[in-house]
Amino acid sequence: MTHDEADVVVVGLGPVGITLCNLLAAAGVRVEGIDAADDVYALPRAIGMDHEVMRIFQNIGAAEAVAAATGHYRPSEYRSADGTLLRRFDSPAEPYPLAWPPYLTFLQPDLERALRANGKKFPHLTLRTATELVGLENPDRPILTLHDKASGERTRRAPRYVVGCDGANSFTRRGLGVALEDLDFDEPWLVVDMILEDQLAPLPETNVQFCDPARPHTYVCGPDQLRRWEFMILPYEDPAEVNRPERIWQLLSPWLRPDQARLWRSATYNFHALVAEQWRVGSVFLAGDACHMTPPFLAQGMVQGIKDAANLAWKLAHAIGSGSEHLLGTYQAERRPFMREVIDITKRLGQFICERDPDKAHARDAEMAAAMRTGQGVQIRQNLFPPIRHGLVASNIDGSPSPRAGEPCPQPWIIGPFGRKRLDDALPPGFQLLIAGDMDPSPTLLDKARQVGIAVHRVAQEKSCPSLLVEEDRVLVDWLTAKGARAALVRPDHVVFGTAADTRGTEQLVCQLQMMLVAAPDK
Repeated sequence: MTHDEADVVVVGLGPVGITLCNLLAAAGVRVEGIDAADDVYALPRAIGMDHEVMRIFQNIGAAEAVAAATGHYRPSEYRSADGTLLRRFDSPAEPYPLAWPPYLTFLQPDLERALRANGKKFPHLTLRTATELVGLENPDRPILTLHDKASGERTRRAPRYVVGCDGANSFTRRGLGVALEDLDFDEPWLVVDMILEDQLAPLPETNVQFCDPARPHTYVCGPDQLRRWEFMILPYEDPAEVNRPERIWQLLSPWLRPDQARLWRSATYNFHALVAEQWRVGSVFLAGDACHMTPPFLAQGMVQGIKDAANLAWKLAHAIGSGSEHLLGTYQAERRPFMREVIDITKRLGQFICERDPDKAHARDAEMAAAMRTGQGVQIRQNLFPPIRHGLVASNIDGSPSPRAGEPCPQPWIIGPFGRKRLDDALPPGFQLLIAGDMDPSPTLLDKARQVGIAVHRVAQEKSCPSLLVEEDRVLVDWLTAKGARAALVRPDHVVFGTAADTRGTEQLVCQLQMMLVAAPDK
């Protein structure tokens, strides 16, 4: 692919950018990805991801390579200074709703290498490292100036679209003049990654948020022998002094001696809560940390950036393939308000953890401990997050959301002549209409679906006719039945457009999608 052939230039090849490159290339889009560094960053940063992210990797053919290097994500506990259990976050039980473990741990360098290696199978994808964006002109018809750091050469690009996945200090965002909305969270922390060398070290078996007003801190079980500690830096402390090895070992002394573990990485950060005012300017988009920064207390930073990529990729592919850009307006309409909610949820939890007033901490502990005693303190992590409420999602006649609209569609295991497959692997890409096996789609429904380009599939628990997909467990049918539904219309990114209770309602759902595809909402 020559320089001028790229439909999309992706700036930044961290987890978000390289995932977007893979998604676009898998859809047949010509993509050029650039990164200022000459290789992946060799030390861990993000270490947690969820099943929606694994599903995205599955869709680009990278899941098995990624899964081979992941670990189990332990439950998370909040504990007071005296060790009282204040709250616990668990994962859903098997059968898993998306056919992957709900949460996993990983090493970011390994993940990025796997995704870059996966990209090599796509002829439409070119990756250029040691190449930085130094100029961005005319966002409506973008002209980029790239600097090859090895040769010193400068070249220009004129792609149809640009996506800045270039992190918190995004050159793309600054070049567009996009402001960040400050959601009022700014806390300095020290992050320490240790490699255990003593398997008998007396460490917690779960992740723990220590809500100690003297110094809030966090313990995370990473993959293999990686263990992470995060310590709040107190107002009177110098971050550089706290980050000295001798001081780090003092902080770790309640858990480890120097002969029990090796210091792999330490860094000081300010944990922020920020969201960009604009996620699109003309033909230039922002994704990941370039347009939102989330405190790390629910491991949502990278996870939500990859979901940005999944939301945007199919809409860019649609715009390039059809010549119609109306769907692109739904990217910010869907993701920005969603991220404000996610950040708000995370920030509230962070404020619980970061409370330093002893009296307020005591009152917090009493309230949370009481909730634990009544069974209200144990939660499923996924249940914390809202659905997509705006954009390309269905609504009822009265304006209320269609049941399940904006949620991720379940992915059961499917049994057939092909053996055992995850649902997505048994379906073509694109819009899907999943119908309970006991509901017969009418000729009118099938005709309407065909007009819109929707693939129709009946899913049942046992094989009664050749056209049925058979799910191994009752994951999908129980999910539908819980809301009185018999059909789900699902977008290419596996977000549910809406559900319906019968054939007539399903026909109306398809008609609503057809109208919205012609004039997609941007609010």
